[in-house]
Amino acid sequence: MGYWEPHTSSVDFCERNYEHSEFVVEWHNSWSSFVGISVFGLIGLIWGNPTKEMRHTLGYLILTLIGLGSVGLHGSLHWIFQSSDELPMIYLVTLANYMCVEVDSKVGEPKYPQLPTFLNILMVINTFIYYTFQHIYAVFIATYAVSSILNTFLLVYVVHWKNTGGKTGKKIFKGTVIGYLIIAFPIW
Repeated sequence: MGYWEPHTSSVDFCERNYEHSEFVVEWHNSWSSFVGISVFGLIGLIWGNPTKEMRHTLGYLILTLIGLGSVGLHGSLHWIFQSSDELPMIYLVTLANYMCVEVDSKVGEPKYPQLPTFLNILMVINTFIYYTFQHIYAVFIATYAVSSILNTFLLVYVVHWKNTGGKTGKKIFKGTVIGYLIIAFPIW
């Protein structure tokens, strides 16, 4: 019996529990979440925002929090860490959707100045719904999938119809769609 039992998360992942330590439920998922997610967020916070825009800083901060929440989730399979992993994922995709809508706005001059307020209210409502139905993993999956699909359509709009990024941007976009929607999301 491990330290965190009984587990309170609504999902148990594919790794054998407590294989390497009685204090860490899923060892490999835990360290890989830190290295594979949080470190990229930290790198972005330090070097990835040359224009110092708040939306980019917030995105990298949320990415770092996703990694830390994921470490907590896989390390404990506890519901509070599950929410610390899943809610920031939805927040990050919502922020990415906002960034697509405001992609060609000048710094400090958004085209839709009320949109951040609306999206923040939407995220408060989403958080309430999430905690109400947290025991049903499909609610999170559905919310995240719909948000990600919306993000994909917004990226199509930005890259192909607005022609942002030119030919290189289109190649990167195609690779991202293949990597994320066709490979990563189904495996996850």
